[in-house]
Amino acid sequence: MRQWWTSLVARAIALLVVGLAVTSVLVGSLFARLQANRFRSEVERRGTSMLQILDRHQDLRLALSLHDAEAARGVLGQVLASNSDIAYLGAVDGDGRLAAFISRGATERELSKHDLQQESSRSDDGTSRFTRRVSSGQDNGMGLPGEKATALGTLVMGIRTDQLSAAVARQTFAMVASSGVVLVATFAAFFVILSRRLRRMVRFAEELAAGDLAAVLRDDGEDEVGRLARALLELRNNTRAVVAEMRDAAVALETTSEEVFDGATRQLEHSRAQAASAADTERTVDALRERFARAQSNAQAVLDVAASSATSSREGEESIAQAVRAVSDLGEQIDANTRTLQDLVERTRHVGRIIDAVRDLSAESKMLALNAAIVSSKSGTAGTGFTVIAHEVRALADRSQHSTAQVQEILAEIVRGIERATSVVEEGRRRAESGRAVAGHAGEAIRRLADAITRSSRAATEIASGTREQADGVNRISGAVQRIARSAEEGAAGIGRLEGASRSIREHSARMRALVQRYRIAVLGAVALAFLPATARADLILLTQRDVPQYAQVASAFQRAHPNVRTMEVESGAPAARDGDVVVAIGSKAFDLARTAPGTFTVVLAAVLNPEVSGHHAIGGVPMEARPADALAALKALAPSARRVLVLHPPGTPPVLAEAQAAAARHGLTLEARAMADLTGLDRTFPELAASVDAVWLLADARFARPDVAKYLIGACLERKIPLIGFLEGMAKVGAALAVAADFDAIGREAAKVAGEALARHGAVPLRFAPGKLYVNARTVEELNLTGKIPAGAEVIR
Repeated sequence: MRQWWTSLVARAIALLVVGLAVTSVLVGSLFARLQANRFRSEVERRGTSMLQILDRHQDLRLALSLHDAEAARGVLGQVLASNSDIAYLGAVDGDGRLAAFISRGATERELSKHDLQQESSRSDDGTSRFTRRVSSGQDNGMGLPGEKATALGTLVMGIRTDQLSAAVARQTFAMVASSGVVLVATFAAFFVILSRRLRRMVRFAEELAAGDLAAVLRDDGEDEVGRLARALLELRNNTRAVVAEMRDAAVALETTSEEVFDGATRQLEHSRAQAASAADTERTVDALRERFARAQSNAQAVLDVAASSATSSREGEESIAQAVRAVSDLGEQIDANTRTLQDLVERTRHVGRIIDAVRDLSAESKMLALNAAIVSSKSGTAGTGFTVIAHEVRALADRSQHSTAQVQEILAEIVRGIERATSVVEEGRRRAESGRAVAGHAGEAIRRLADAITRSSRAATEIASGTREQADGVNRISGAVQRIARSAEEGAAGIGRLEGASRSIREHSARMRALVQRYRIAVLGAVALAFLPATARADLILLTQRDVPQYAQVASAFQRAHPNVRTMEVESGAPAARDGDVVVAIGSKAFDLARTAPGTFTVVLAAVLNPEVSGHHAIGGVPMEARPADALAALKALAPSARRVLVLHPPGTPPVLAEAQAAAARHGLTLEARAMADLTGLDRTFPELAASVDAVWLLADARFARPDVAKYLIGACLERKIPLIGFLEGMAKVGAALAVAADFDAIGREAAKVAGEALARHGAVPLRFAPGKLYVNARTVEELNLTGKIPAGAEVIR
């Protein structure tokens, strides 16, 4: 628990006591010195006055004229007895001899400090001295007519000031001390009350810091502490709304992160299964590639056999042709024919074995094509081209089987022909003719066999080409499958990272929800506050001075348009406004309070002379100056020939000047603006400025409203026969040709419009000028011989 001397009240009282002590010493000394100076002045006036009274004392004058020292001493003694502060009194006759001297402890040496001839004396810190000559000419006519005045004597007096000064100092210090005690007591009571309010706010802030957003704070004050209380309540409400939103967001984030985590886990499993399938497919394609490599080698062997068969068929055809040519001597060469037939049988058997190999190759190609079709179907869109190739290979294998069947039939026929030829040879010559015919048939068969072998060769070539193409397709399929496998592995790795990120999000969302749950809030109120639109929370505050009649008139016109506006007096200090509020400041004092107040609310000024619109607030409104177009329109109506107008305005660039320039361009006028930083020497500079213009226009400036300045300017313009435009009704009454004064009702109505726009837009606030009241001095218009007409609606002063 804190010690009592660490509290704000104790420190404030200690500071006040120290300040009072220092102030009592400094201010008391200064005040005592001022009082002492004032006391000396009073003593000087009193001493002079007493000597004047003694100068007119008839008994003393008579005693001096008769040189009666006793009578003079008696008069001076009476005066000394009745005035306790007089140190001594003395009288010197006209011959310079001491007539009387009485004192309270002083000696006659005091006379040396008086200059009787010059009628002066030397005073010091302890005594104020006075000297006065007594003349006979002041004897109230007692002297003879025409008698020359003579000196009756000289009076001297000394007044003690040291004791009186000490008394004055003691009185001053006592007064300052008593005032300080009262001040300390008053401020102590004030700080006790203030400390209680601040302690409530400290407890409220500590409860907020502890997470209790349902804490309550009540302080209805309109001062700075009340504004602090409302700011703390606003902080609590905003924090409560943010915490409620964060809690909802935490729950939603946790739910979403759970869903993302589950989805990522399932996707990771699918990706791993897909990667395993891609690996299996890659191994299958590698095996298929090896089979196609072997098929390609077999196809090359088939090509070689086909080429050999074609050569053999050509040789057989030539041999048959020779046999046909040599059939006549068949008998002689029967042995050779027999060997030839045996060789033919052997070769036919060899061709049969080749055909069997071709048939086996076709069957194997068909099986490979079937396997390729199955693999391509598993590969999806990437195996479409391979499926077509497999189909073509299978069709080619079917044709090869059909061709080999035909070749086998042909070979069978050859075998039968050879067998018949063999029987013919064995029969010998008996059947020579028959043998010739058989030889012819054999030649024909050989030709068909050559054709079949040629077709088989072409088929084998096509099979080899298809096998090579199939091998190339399998290679491409293998590369694609490898890329698919790598992509599947990379996808699985990415999904693994996604799973880790979703797990981290889930953990952070759980931590955020636990953090938010530390705050105790009223959820319904917080949610309602969060969804409440900003425009509904904005306040309209009217800051004014009711004791100024013109400002009260503006406030009444404003309140007719906004009856629910919250009204404050400037004595209450700066308004307690929040961001988004609109403060309407009527008058310069209210505007200064609003413009320098903390925050970023909008300020709408009203009836402010030459306002400074810079600052951290958005500032706009209706100044006190009347609409410039009204003054220029009235001038053109009264003086149609006017072209050049001298404009005298305050230092700087007042806002009304820019609008005045635009209005002058519309009326065909040229404005010569002159900033009047100093009115010193105005009687010398103004004639030069007004020498070449057709009119003079005074913009609103408190200095121009001084009677001496206004009368001089009006008189100078009348002397030069040019009209002057003023900004007060009184200017028109004392001789200005016309004046456009502020219409405070119109200012209030226009300020109400600007405030309504500020509440709706929450942005830049316009600066507008309200229409004014027009006054025209008819006598001045006649004296200036203005040829125009008095504008409608103007109040004419005669």
